Amino acid sequence: VLGNAHVSLFFAGGQSPGSARRALAAYAQAERVDASAAANPDLHLNRATLLQYLERFQAALEGLSRAAELAPGWDEPRKRHGNLLEFLSRLCGLLANR
Repeated sequence: VLGNAHVSLFFAGGQSPGSARRALAAYAQAERVDASAAANPDLHLNRATLLQYLERFQAALEGLSRAAELAPGWDEPRKRHGNLLEFLSRLCGLLANR
């Protein structure tokens, strides 16, 4: 919950690096102290969303994959994973052709 609050502050407060750092730290702490949090696909999806905005694409893809793994019937993580791969593919193409 604390991580999500910091993510909300990140997006509402001008994308402050401090809010992002606090959100990532809160997610990591939740995983360390609570095994059920580590198995929560929402945690992985929310953290991956933040990582994507921070342009930490590999970590974002890993988080989306983990969320999809934990919730096989939930389409959102797979959809976002595909969208991010498509974005990165287009970006690489644009960079190669510039």
